[in-house]
Amino acid sequence: MFFKDIEGKHQLKTVLIKSVDTGRIPHAQLFLSREGAGGLPVALALASYIMCENRLPNDSCGTCSHCRKSHKYIHPDIHYSFPVVRQGDKKRESTTSDDFLPKWRTILDQNPFMGKSDWFDFINEHNSTPNINTKECVDIMHKLNMKAYESDKKILIMWLPEYLGNEGNRLLKLIEEPTDNTFIILVSENQEQILQTILSRCQLIKIPPFTNADIVNYLGNNMNISSEKAEQIAHLADGNLNLAMAISNNQQADYSHLIISWLRVAYKSDPLEINQWIKEVDGLNKEEQKSFLEYGLHFFRQFNFRLLTHSDNIHLTQSEKEVAKNMEKVIDINKAEVICMIINELVEYIPRNINLKIALYADTLKIGKILKNQIPVT
Repeated sequence: MFFKDIEGKHQLKTVLIKSVDTGRIPHAQLFLSREGAGGLPVALALASYIMCENRLPNDSCGTCSHCRKSHKYIHPDIHYSFPVVRQGDKKRESTTSDDFLPKWRTILDQNPFMGKSDWFDFINEHNSTPNINTKECVDIMHKLNMKAYESDKKILIMWLPEYLGNEGNRLLKLIEEPTDNTFIILVSENQEQILQTILSRCQLIKIPPFTNADIVNYLGNNMNISSEKAEQIAHLADGNLNLAMAISNNQQADYSHLIISWLRVAYKSDPLEINQWIKEVDGLNKEEQKSFLEYGLHFFRQFNFRLLTHSDNIHLTQSEKEVAKNMEKVIDINKAEVICMIINELVEYIPRNINLKIALYADTLKIGKILKNQIPVT
């Protein structure tokens, strides 16, 4: 991974590059990043830059033997740890990240900006809970205490250390006193779920979300999306590049039509019409369903902003603004906020494999009662 492959974040890149060039790399760093904000790609780019033999002013060279391997995620001195589930006939307590390295390399080649739901879907996680187990921690200590194979440095990139749980205590001494030229990079999306004893031993680096301009540039340069469409997607994505790419891949879907038809069938509360609408949503794949619900959140947030400010200076298309204007007749800010909460719960259901059809049916009836003032929302 190159730094140049990550849009924006110029100040962050400068700080990280300077730490390597001056030989002041923290022995343990915690990258705190929202999903889709680039925490993992930044860690991958930093690892490549640390290992590079012929560093360029602002990036790894990409041609030395270390770069050729690090960019393919096969460098023997760059170790990866991430949450996994039981594989094949192995017991869960015997399964580690090493068993999933081929899949790890494949998905990083496809999308290093992935979210945890993308990874869990990719490894067919359904019923078991992913985690980083005891054997994984023991293996990490063994790897980092051994002599480096090809470089004079060793690097551990642990993605989502919040899945360590109390097993993180096993790594405290390693994190506090690693062997010479050993660098540990933890990439987290939830600081509150990490042991305080680990946090206190790491230098915290917050990864800012992508700006709308970053997302527009990335979609235009890498996915050939028009600037007008890219701007709409950027507003929907709210700094999440992974979500922006998912929306772009499903950009032909008429999510505004789905939202309006949802409100219509909810208000009528006719079981046959509700089931027909649910069939349309059920025909979407999981990413499309998530994109639709994320669009719904975006639409209602902008609708609320319009109600509060009495302004049309909102991130909606002209046709969506007309719809929002007409909706004011039946939906006030209190109703909109409750509907947002309902949609947000549905978004959380997607990666948890809850029966979406049943949830949609129940929530459609609930929204209908809200619209008809049959449920108090104040």
